[in-house]
Amino acid sequence: MIRWLRFASAVVWLQLLQCQCHARGRNPEEEQQGSSRSSRSTFSEAEQLFLSMPNATLARRNLRYITSKPHVAGTDGDLEMARFVSNEFKASGIPNVSTFDLDVMLNYPSFEISNKLSIVSSSSSLRRNGDTVLFEASLSEDILDFDDTSDTLWRNHTFHGFSPSGTIRGAPAIYANYGRPQDFDALEKAGVTVEGTVVIMRYGECFRGLKVMNAQERGALGVLIYSDPADDGFGQGSIYPKGPWRPASGIQRGSVQFISKCAGDPVRADHRYNATAVQDLCGVKDYRDLIPSIPSIPIGYGDALPILQNLGGKTAREVGGDDFVGALKLKYTVGPSSSVDAFIHLEVHNEAQIKSIPNVVGHIPGSLPPEQDMPILLGNHRDAWVFGAADPNSGTASLLEVARGEEYGLLGSTGWAELNPELIQRAAAYLNVDTVVSGDLLSVSATPSLVTAWKEVLADLHTTTEPHHHYMPFQNGPLGDIRDTNTGRLLNPETNNVNILGSGSDYTVFLDHFGISSLDFSFGKSTTYGQYHSIYDSFAWMDAYGGIEGKAGSAFDLMAFAAKIWGLLALRLADSAVLPFDHSVQGNALSDYVVAIENQHTGLDLTILNDAIHEFQDAATALQAACDSKDNSRSTLLDEQACNEKLGLTERQFLSEEGLPERPWFKHILQAPGMYLGYAAEAFPGIQQSIDADDLDLAQKQVLVATERVQAAASFMQTNTEEEMSSHYL
Repeated sequence: MIRWLRFASAVVWLQLLQCQCHARGRNPEEEQQGSSRSSRSTFSEAEQLFLSMPNATLARRNLRYITSKPHVAGTDGDLEMARFVSNEFKASGIPNVSTFDLDVMLNYPSFEISNKLSIVSSSSSLRRNGDTVLFEASLSEDILDFDDTSDTLWRNHTFHGFSPSGTIRGAPAIYANYGRPQDFDALEKAGVTVEGTVVIMRYGECFRGLKVMNAQERGALGVLIYSDPADDGFGQGSIYPKGPWRPASGIQRGSVQFISKCAGDPVRADHRYNATAVQDLCGVKDYRDLIPSIPSIPIGYGDALPILQNLGGKTAREVGGDDFVGALKLKYTVGPSSSVDAFIHLEVHNEAQIKSIPNVVGHIPGSLPPEQDMPILLGNHRDAWVFGAADPNSGTASLLEVARGEEYGLLGSTGWAELNPELIQRAAAYLNVDTVVSGDLLSVSATPSLVTAWKEVLADLHTTTEPHHHYMPFQNGPLGDIRDTNTGRLLNPETNNVNILGSGSDYTVFLDHFGISSLDFSFGKSTTYGQYHSIYDSFAWMDAYGGIEGKAGSAFDLMAFAAKIWGLLALRLADSAVLPFDHSVQGNALSDYVVAIENQHTGLDLTILNDAIHEFQDAATALQAACDSKDNSRSTLLDEQACNEKLGLTERQFLSEEGLPERPWFKHILQAPGMYLGYAAEAFPGIQQSIDADDLDLAQKQVLVATERVQAAASFMQTNTEEEMSSHYL
């Protein structure tokens, strides 16, 4: 029994459909018995064959080529890399490779009129255009001899995706820390007015688009976002090229779409969408509600330093405590800069265009008929803000190794899924990687029902030694760094807890909109790697610093090992007689989610939700008992098809047709990106969003919505009807 596998490169999106492993040497007896096992001590023949394929040398070769030129979405470089991936898929023997072209709205910096940022004074007699220029930002990244691709045209054209053009002349500046709602609340409490200012904020803690949204909602005229060295520069260690961390000129580009409201192309420009698609899908009257109306620009901390030095006003520590203070050698203050006669002049020149982006899709057909098949999807986006050695093309290199045996707003994956719902109607799982290697700390976020299968894969690879060399000793092995996303607390690796998924990568549409169980993993550093979205996210950086600390070149070993994890998990999902899902883990997670709500002491009545969770837990326990193989036999109380329907499609039951409050595109009631977080997830997001908005009446209504969906999932898993019992196995 084999489900189809689909590899996708959407904007590189790869889906892995069911492979015909029995045709490649699978043991006939194992084919008869199925390969779903509660405990694996050996690899099947098909798994052994696959595990012999991922190769660090080839990963290195492919990444060198992919990062040899910029490949921003919709550009010629992007098209060239799409062709490269397509050809590699075909060369690897994937029988069905196609390209799904999608028209989307993108924007690029003007290459004729440069963006400008300066500090001006209106009090001096020495004037230029009415003002004295106190400082002119370079808005450029330095050429480094160490990095042979750093002399690129894009180093002089930093920009934010979906930022509008605009000119601001002589506005005061204020500092808003990370730009979170609580940061703006602290400013308001201190008497600092945001309206009519240019807000400078640092990267981190929440998605950059939501920093702009928070400033815009409070009346800001424009936004500057810089990378503080405390977060990914010299506050973490030696800076590039002497170390892995961000240098003073390094700039983090990126989208400023309001991604927690609705993912995908904000205008749904492709002709296959209807005229009201944005309103119907996203619940807004106009696409402009999904992107900023004020200009913003990213800058390095070298350019940020003079601006922060000329703010004046109260000290940042006085306003927000130590959390408001970064690592630059200055006294952090919050402004407004008008108090010291310093004003911001900002010019942003961006050009919006409708562009075609290619999504490369490879399809390995399986042996099941369509009405029984439950596809397994693997995905990685291919486009980058410049070279993208870590984000996302370390994942692309790993994907190509799997195949051998997003950047603007998840446009490609979202468009493909929305326009091809019939292809994923019965999909069981989506396995995603983005920045799969930027360090040697393994972390995973997933739908809880996939956690047991994940842990079995890691445990098997960990315990396997010579002669296969499957195990790569990463720093926090053997199971990786397992944290609770809502608290950041390091959890006991022996438990089944794992991070829940938010947004920011291509799993978003599959999980949050279509209810497909999803998993995302990566090898990274203790914080965001230093060259994220800069020109220095390059092959030179990856080769020197992207892997195990102090071991140049080890990043490619990790890419090959990541391919083994990814591919082995996909094979087990595709090739098991009974899907290796574990909804008992989901039930335990639900209890944890409720506790997090209860600990906020809001006074909400959660009785019915707790009762529904207990019902779900009982149903999950019964289902697992009915479907788990015993002693590697198929003595189940349900037949395989009935088991797989319940195991693989239960996640769909957590979808609410109405979606979350004020953002109907997000339909999953258990996990979604926080409204003001963007990347990070919140559990029971409808309830949590309402609590954060101080709307307890709405929160109580969302308790009812969550209760209904948990009960629906429990009912879907029930195994006590005679029609579902298989006499063949009794």
